[in-house]
Amino acid sequence: MLLHSGQSGSRLRYGRTCLEHPGKETMQVTQFHGSLPGYRLRQTAASFLIMIACLLCSTLAGMLFFHQGLSEDTIILLYVMGVVICTKLTHGAGYGITASFAAVLLFNYFFTIPYNSLAVDDSNYPVTFFIMGVTSLIASTITSSEKKSASTARFQAEQANAFYELTRSLRGTVTMEEAEQKIVTCFRQTFGVEVRFAPGDKPAESSVFLNGPGNGTSSRKNRFRNWVIAGKEKTYGVLSIPEQQADQLDESQLRLMDSMCQCAALGLEKTDSISRQLEIQEQVVQEHYRSDLLRSISHDLRTPLAGILGTCDMLLETEPEPARRRELIRGILQETAWLYSLVENILSLTRMEEGRLSLHCRPECAEELVEAAIRTVEIRHPDCHIGFEVPADLIMVQADGKLIVQLLVNLLENAIRHTLPDSGMDVQLKVDDKENMAVFTVRDEGCGLDPGDLPHLFEPFYTGEKNRMDRGRGTGLGLAICQSIAQAHGGWIRAQNRLDRSGAQFEVGIPLYDDGSPKQGSSLDEPGQTVMESASQ
Repeated sequence: MLLHSGQSGSRLRYGRTCLEHPGKETMQVTQFHGSLPGYRLRQTAASFLIMIACLLCSTLAGMLFFHQGLSEDTIILLYVMGVVICTKLTHGAGYGITASFAAVLLFNYFFTIPYNSLAVDDSNYPVTFFIMGVTSLIASTITSSEKKSASTARFQAEQANAFYELTRSLRGTVTMEEAEQKIVTCFRQTFGVEVRFAPGDKPAESSVFLNGPGNGTSSRKNRFRNWVIAGKEKTYGVLSIPEQQADQLDESQLRLMDSMCQCAALGLEKTDSISRQLEIQEQVVQEHYRSDLLRSISHDLRTPLAGILGTCDMLLETEPEPARRRELIRGILQETAWLYSLVENILSLTRMEEGRLSLHCRPECAEELVEAAIRTVEIRHPDCHIGFEVPADLIMVQADGKLIVQLLVNLLENAIRHTLPDSGMDVQLKVDDKENMAVFTVRDEGCGLDPGDLPHLFEPFYTGEKNRMDRGRGTGLGLAICQSIAQAHGGWIRAQNRLDRSGAQFEVGIPLYDDGSPKQGSSLDEPGQTVMESASQ
């Protein structure tokens, strides 16, 4: 539904009736009245001057031809031509009709005997006057009809083009802010006026937002003519044009404005519906993630805690040999380390979802970050052996050291979970000069990645289609957090199968230190966003 506000206050004008409480869907909106007094006055004055000019030019040309001895028929044709030109240039058929009668009187006054008089001396002249007047009227009517048809066709073409541009610009928008900005741009380009859009469910509030506390009464320059854009269920806002510019629009442009506002209301209604659907889908996804997290945590916490409790009972109730005691304590250590890693990942996921995990970037030695990650993993998994080729040159990265260590620890523990106890793994570090990145590569000697898992590796809670018996020891959070950390640093992460032997390798690119500000990419509030380059087996 489309409403008009004749002034910048909260009273909305429907035809001749002012309503204090607009917005009821049962009301029928009539055409906006009294909107263009200044423009109509100028239009009337211009049309009147054009009519006078056409008649004056026809009379002067007729006097010139008359003194040169040309016949009266030529002068009559001059007046008919003047009437046609007048009809073509003026607004409204009345000026052409008036010019037709005025042409007959001027011809009688200046070019018939007695001259400079309206008296008729020849009985044939009344017939001539009648034929001349009828001819002028017919010519004026035909010209006016053609002019109206051309104007209608032009208006329809402009209307169709404006509708096309508006619908095309609104196609694919998913947020109300984007749709409102596109509507303002389209109206500004179509009508060449300043356009403002104030979102809000109440027209009065939107008008106050546009005009300020003074309600737009301080000066005419600060007053706006408002169009309230409303859908079937709610009002989306107020489209406003400064009153001085609105007075320059003619009735056809106002009709086009009405139609485009209705089209904009439909577009906003559709965008609002899409936005609500996306919010519902996002809530469903978040609820699904929460359910998966709770289900995974309930299983993954129970298993190591039961082992820790059983081992502690055994240590308290029995006195095992020192070697056996050492083995039991090592088991407690491993289970506790695994629980600590799980809690770290859960806390990181919580911070990322809330947007509270910020980066504290500074120059870091990449070699030291790798060694810190290896030490952490070897403490948690004393039986594993991780190889590391120390690069010849010092490699400095601009990064948050704690997060990069967490990223590498997640990759190494992911490799441990998917390889046999006696299998090897290693970390490589090199520089990619083309991308100006330090590339960390974690390789294992396991069974490799299944091609069906590659597109989903970095999705939260995804634990793979293979080796489902091992899924109880993984929540599917580690790789998703790795990707978020890499992207937040302006880097990337890739996964593929090794080409030299069986096994998987993960590559992480982190920007090199460049004596400048931190090169950060996306924020850490979208751990499920997949921007991955995968290579098939």
